[in-house]
Amino acid sequence: MTRWRLVLRLALQDLLHERRLAICSFIGLAAVLLPLILLFALKHGVMQGLREDLIENARSRMVVNQANRAFPESFIEQLSARPDVAFAIGRIRSLNADARFLTASRPAEPVLAELWATGPGDPLLGGAQPREPRDVVFSVAMAARSGAQPGEAVTLRATRVGGDGRREVLNLPMRLVAIAPAYALDRPAAFVEMRVLRLVDGFLNGEVAASAQPEAMPAGAAAPYAGFRAHARRLEDVPRLDAELRAAGVDVETRAVEVASLLNLDRSLGLLFALIAGMGGTGYLLSLAVGLYANVERKQRQLSQLRLLGLRRGEVVLLPLLQAVAVGMVGTGLAAVVAVGVVQLINGLNLAGAGHRAVAVIQLWHLAAALAATLLGAALAASFAAFRAGRVAPAEGIRDA
Repeated sequence: MTRWRLVLRLALQDLLHERRLAICSFIGLAAVLLPLILLFALKHGVMQGLREDLIENARSRMVVNQANRAFPESFIEQLSARPDVAFAIGRIRSLNADARFLTASRPAEPVLAELWATGPGDPLLGGAQPREPRDVVFSVAMAARSGAQPGEAVTLRATRVGGDGRREVLNLPMRLVAIAPAYALDRPAAFVEMRVLRLVDGFLNGEVAASAQPEAMPAGAAAPYAGFRAHARRLEDVPRLDAELRAAGVDVETRAVEVASLLNLDRSLGLLFALIAGMGGTGYLLSLAVGLYANVERKQRQLSQLRLLGLRRGEVVLLPLLQAVAVGMVGTGLAAVVAVGVVQLINGLNLAGAGHRAVAVIQLWHLAAALAATLLGAALAASFAAFRAGRVAPAEGIRDA
């Protein structure tokens, strides 16, 4: 048996010998840790739910201009190149961003829809992306109003009146490839490639013939865009994007205030948790330090005799440290087991407003962090007792022999 194993065995046997005091220490630590773990689980679960509501809804990260103005292609490219922007695309004048669609279920009743430009990686659509110029994605409201289903052929129709009073109609056969997620838009809308939008815009402006096809439209912008739609990469990027664009003279519409409120709430709850955890943890660690120090004072005779039998100063110092670590591990394990059970109970209560989401969430790293913090605190608390144990001289054992 090595000397280190001997020291560990002595420390654990001392705890076992005074098992009642040890059990009290285990329960005391668990009683302090349990409410802290539950508080953190509730904070994490609630905030995670709020963040998911905003993150899953891509409109929470959407940034659009409020008034039509000229935005060159270079502006959209610079916006897309920003590290805090996940997606950016131009918009045409809102006056020309409407069209009617004929569907199989309503061939004689065209349904009016907003036209939204889209492209690869559009957060509003997720995986429901148009792949070809004649592909279209309907919003949920548009699909319900038109009765169209993915895979059906639809016809985009736009009408203009020429200078001679003659009415011209653009009929563009298209294919409905998907229905956008419910969060994308709550009104009838159709997501199409930019070339389709340019075709409709050019037709309504009298610049493009009714026989024009989207495949023939140029890839680049022939004229400045009237607006843009961008999506921040993270929730934290929304307030900064909002502020920087407004500072540059671009009036935008965002959910920056709502996002900033959520982030402030997250920080405030984190600070509150840190204060509560700090106060509760400090109180227990002080009591643990006092208990270990008193234990060393009470066992000076036994410690000096161990020194007399050959234990080195450093090995005697380890005794209270190892005991503190043992208390920390057992107490944390006890608190973790009870906390997991209580969290299951809380989530099973089906609290109002929670829906299917867990109100309290405990992850493995939460428990690992609690154990690491507890062991560090226990070691610090035991350092005073360890210092006192190291000052016990072998001569005291000779006097008591």
